[in-house]
Amino acid sequence: MENNYVGIGVRISNEKEGLFIAEVFDGSPAKKSGMLAGDQVTAVDGVSIEGLNLDDVTSKIMGPEGTKVVITVKRGQESVVLNMSRQTIQLPVVTHKRFDPGVGYIRVTGFSSEADEETAAQLADLKQQGINSLILDLRDNPGGLVDTAQNMAKLFVKEGILIHTKNKNNVDEPVKFTNGTTQPFPVYILVNENSASASEVLTGALQDYNVAAKVIGMNTFGKGSVQTLFPLTEGGALKVTIEEYLTPKLRKVNKVGLKPDIEVDGDVPQLVTALHEAGIGKVSVALNKSGVTVNQIPVDDYFNVVKDNGQLYVPTRLLTALLGGNIVWNGETQSVDITAYGSMHSYQAAAGELLLQNGSSYVNVNKFAESYPQLEWSDNGEQIVLTAAKG
Repeated sequence: MENNYVGIGVRISNEKEGLFIAEVFDGSPAKKSGMLAGDQVTAVDGVSIEGLNLDDVTSKIMGPEGTKVVITVKRGQESVVLNMSRQTIQLPVVTHKRFDPGVGYIRVTGFSSEADEETAAQLADLKQQGINSLILDLRDNPGGLVDTAQNMAKLFVKEGILIHTKNKNNVDEPVKFTNGTTQPFPVYILVNENSASASEVLTGALQDYNVAAKVIGMNTFGKGSVQTLFPLTEGGALKVTIEEYLTPKLRKVNKVGLKPDIEVDGDVPQLVTALHEAGIGKVSVALNKSGVTVNQIPVDDYFNVVKDNGQLYVPTRLLTALLGGNIVWNGETQSVDITAYGSMHSYQAAAGELLLQNGSSYVNVNKFAESYPQLEWSDNGEQIVLTAAKG
């Protein structure tokens, strides 16, 4: 609920070549020691991590507060030894960015007690910078406090019903709010299968009040229930489900979730689609060992590519999203049909144009660029860049 843990304050990405530091949190022990995004972790406390998985390594890095840990990283051709002490890390519950020209972006990772105040403050900062649309990212947000969702709804709706609630006697006691405001620009909400509870409360309300022009992503988790905490004399608490909730228009959420207005699968394709909808026509996506940037701005989202026999294969969904197209799987021919810029092209596995791995499809980017020259791409061995405008 409060989004903190004891560690060194980094986010680690798992690549084929090893484990890399994707992000170093401000004010963290890792930051103070000089750790940088892009560093490859090679040893913990002097012991090589070769052969260990991500969970094994993070469990070695984490430990009791105040204890010391030594992390060895590879930076270019240099090996760097960094000494630091573990401390409580307060993860940023709310973060924001601005994409030119004038698209604000706010990501909320949990509905903790301070998330509403942080969202209000960061929205005010974006408005001061000048924005004409807003992306509110609630993906992978498991929820939290209903009061926080209520206060966040007031940033976009003047007054109304947040949710209807039904107790065991089927009695509806609506949760209402007043003294809200509206924004002078469209709001786009990003959700996925892990957007749950209070995330669905806020999304459902903004959908029903037509504040969000579009909800983009995948069907949400479907946790349409309300819990309350009963403190115990021994110091713990009992968490009890007391009600089911419905959206302001009495839409059911529990076990069915909320359906997006535009269905898009995949982290980066979802963000690309939201940026297109928010008014950015041309989008450039870059992938390197430090992570992903979108229009030169680092993002938390990630995607995989496949290199096979000297050819580069890129997720079909990403290529389709960059062009603003549509994709259809053809089971009979084991191919994908992509429609963009007024034309349709098919890519078949048998012809070497398509790879299928772990339930995902990857298109040969050379073949794709031949079909759609609107795609610009490059791969220098260190970084892959894909750029296209929505058709």
